[in-house]
Amino acid sequence: MSPGNSYFKDEEVLYLLKTVVEKFGRVGIFIADIPAISTYIAFGYPENRARRDKAIPQGNSLKNRVVKVMGQLGYTDEIVRIFDWEKEIENNPEYKSKYEEITLFYKNNDAFGKIANSTTRVVLEGSNKNIVDIEKATTIAVHYLLSEFAFLEFAPQYLGVEKVVYIYHKNWLVYEDYISGKFDDLPRPYLDFLLLENPYETYNPMWSLEDEGVNEDYKDNLDRIEKTKVLRVGFTNYTPALMYDKEIKVFSGIFYEILMKISQKYGWEVRWTEEVGYGVIIEGLNNKRFDIFGSTVWPTPERLSKANFSTSLYKSPTFAWIRPDYIKSLKESKEDKNIRIAVKENDITDSIANADFPDNRIVRVPQLSDTTEVLKFVAEDRADITFAEVYLVEHFNKTSMVKLVPISKIPIRIYDNALIFRQGEVRLGELINKELDILRKSGVIKDLIIKYTGKEDTFI
Repeated sequence: MSPGNSYFKDEEVLYLLKTVVEKFGRVGIFIADIPAISTYIAFGYPENRARRDKAIPQGNSLKNRVVKVMGQLGYTDEIVRIFDWEKEIENNPEYKSKYEEITLFYKNNDAFGKIANSTTRVVLEGSNKNIVDIEKATTIAVHYLLSEFAFLEFAPQYLGVEKVVYIYHKNWLVYEDYISGKFDDLPRPYLDFLLLENPYETYNPMWSLEDEGVNEDYKDNLDRIEKTKVLRVGFTNYTPALMYDKEIKVFSGIFYEILMKISQKYGWEVRWTEEVGYGVIIEGLNNKRFDIFGSTVWPTPERLSKANFSTSLYKSPTFAWIRPDYIKSLKESKEDKNIRIAVKENDITDSIANADFPDNRIVRVPQLSDTTEVLKFVAEDRADITFAEVYLVEHFNKTSMVKLVPISKIPIRIYDNALIFRQGEVRLGELINKELDILRKSGVIKDLIIKYTGKEDTFI
């Protein structure tokens, strides 16, 4: 937790501690207050004020916040460990040795030096401080980043563990590239990174629920829809099923047109309630934030046990995709369990990775990022492999400098494309399936597939 970072409010600390402890059993709180002194010096504070008035008080505030939340959750010091940088780390000979190694790496490896500086500079420029000499300030403040890297290299040995996982709510490109060996071809399997987003960061509300009667007494969702004449739909951008142009606020796509046809037939108003990540669709349905998800969802075993699905509109063969230059080294990477797999949490990419590529390095992309983001991670060498249907990759390859290729001509999975709604909503499911059957027999679904994909079959 960075001193001065307003993200770490009480509720955020509570979520992070509870989630990480439930996943891993124990957590270390890394508050780099002493290294943060360099950041405040870069902002223009004298060293004594940077220490006394800024870094140390803000670091103590974070520590007190953690202690307070530990008490609320009933966690002991054995479960949650708060590192004291000044007493435990700063003068530790082993840490100092790691810091010297990282500093040499920073000076001698041009690629690492450049991204370390650019990462630091972004932080300085985002502070809105009046920094006269940004280059000089960057060379001072980069000490903070190098201290973090040195500590993480030092941590497994210091804690007596085989592996340390660094957890944060945003991707940290410089660190993810470092542990994957991108700068020096030396992967570091004893270090890992996990993107952990709070649920509120995984959906974007678009419409107030105040006037929709969601808390009134209805028999089921269909009863409320029929009486209010409002169908609330969650969505995500997924070509060709549903596309949303945020600039002109226009929807299009196979699933969009189908939902509009059904709603118009029954006189329902469609309210696009929220943009939501695939990993939290079921949570949104269960919390009654929307009635149905308007983009395609593939009924994986994990989802089938928690929600209801419509009949399939069409099928999607799904392949494993890589950069063309990675084919040769894939076999070697499999042997040392160091393949970087781009996934979205609880998405089909996550499902396939866990089932077919256990023990490899998982690289998570944010829930609300575009569905092509997993492909972008591979194209940019932030990951080595991901999973997607052919049409989505064809769409991505049109504008990507690096054209992804499938590992094999045989699909790794074949999925149905369906609508998803809350478990137990039998009547709504029956109505949707009846209308889909009519649209299928009349040729409307086939025509829409041709319209948005240029393909004449329903197996894309």
